[in-house]
Amino acid sequence: MRGAAALAVMLLIAPCARSAAAATPRLLVTPVELVDLAPPDQRYDQGADAARAAALGQQLHAALARSGRYRVVEKAATPPYRYTDCKACLADWARGQGADVALVTWVQKESRLIVMINMALIDLAHPDHPAAGGSIDLRGDTDATWQAGAAQLLERTTGVALTP
Repeated sequence: MRGAAALAVMLLIAPCARSAAAATPRLLVTPVELVDLAPPDQRYDQGADAARAAALGQQLHAALARSGRYRVVEKAATPPYRYTDCKACLADWARGQGADVALVTWVQKESRLIVMINMALIDLAHPDHPAAGGSIDLRGDTDATWQAGAAQLLERTTGVALTP
C-alpha cells in the first residue's frame, strides 16, 4: 500500500518537475571577446588580457550555472561569428546549439587605462532587441577592475551575482 501511495505521489510530482525545467530558459554563455582598440604600437599585455578574458568567461558561466535561473547550454565550439560583426549570425548559431537566450560579453580596451565591458542578454526568439544588457567604463587594467565591472554588469543584466 505504501509503495502504491509513493508511486501515485511520484506520478503527480513528475509533470510539475518537467514543466519547471521546461520553463527555465536554456542559456548559452559565449566566450568573453577582447576587442583591442588601442593603436598597434600601444598594445601591451595581450597575453594577460587573453587570459583575463578567458577566466572571466569561466566565472560568468559558473555563476549563471549555479544560479538556477538558467539551464546553461554546454556549447560544442567557439562561435564562428562575433556579435559585434553579425548579431543575427550569432543568434542563429546559438539557437542551433539549443539555447533560448544567449549572454554575450565583450571587453573593449582603449588603452592600459581605459577599458569598457559590454554585456547583452539576447532572447533568441527576438534577437534584434537585447532583453537586457549594458556597458561599464573602467579606469585601470587589472584583474580586480575587470572582476568588479563584470560583477556589476552581470547583476544588472541577469540578477545573478558573480561570486556566491
